[in-house]
Amino acid sequence: MNENESPAVDPHADKYNDPRVVVTRTQVLALVAIFVVGAIAAVVSIYARKTKLEKTTKFWGPDVITAIQLGDHVELIPGPGADFSQVELTAFPGLGHLRKALLEENHYQWATVEDFSVEALADVPATEDFAGEANEQPMVVRLEFSDPHYKRVPPALIDVELISGTVGPADGSQRVKVTDRVRPALRHQLGLLMKVSEMRYSQRNHAANEEAATTE
Repeated sequence: MNENESPAVDPHADKYNDPRVVVTRTQVLALVAIFVVGAIAAVVSIYARKTKLEKTTKFWGPDVITAIQLGDHVELIPGPGADFSQVELTAFPGLGHLRKALLEENHYQWATVEDFSVEALADVPATEDFAGEANEQPMVVRLEFSDPHYKRVPPALIDVELISGTVGPADGSQRVKVTDRVRPALRHQLGLLMKVSEMRYSQRNHAANEEAATTE
């Protein structure tokens, strides 16, 4: 900078005030509109992903809902028609999906609510389909959600009949069917867990037999 130049003058000021750059009112309104639409889309997306609990809370009760949400100890227990060993699901990777399936009110057919127990379905004999093939025998399993460490809520016991996709509290006060879309997913997920239980039982037996053989 020479002695004739003022230090307060920006040598690049002409670039900041280029007369060729014109910001019109339309452009400003367009930017505002983009921002508003983006904000609305974000809110709608959050609302759409938010689990709807109004009807499920009415059906299950607030304590059961809280137990499903927060229970850090989950057990799968065999019921009528089921043949597997009780298995702990606490560390199961798909446990979040199972919680979501039970919590979301849109996963239920609310018109099917009845004042009967889920276990009573196990006494219904298997019927035949249109081809004369015998349908599968009803199978009831029980889910237990508990919070033994913090004791924020009492344990919640939920019965699930896998063939019809019927769920309800273990006290037998009422039951309801899940939707046709959720039923096969719920059955598949719990079926995998039962297989895990069978594999663990088989491995324990195998290990016990090997240990017995080595000590003889």
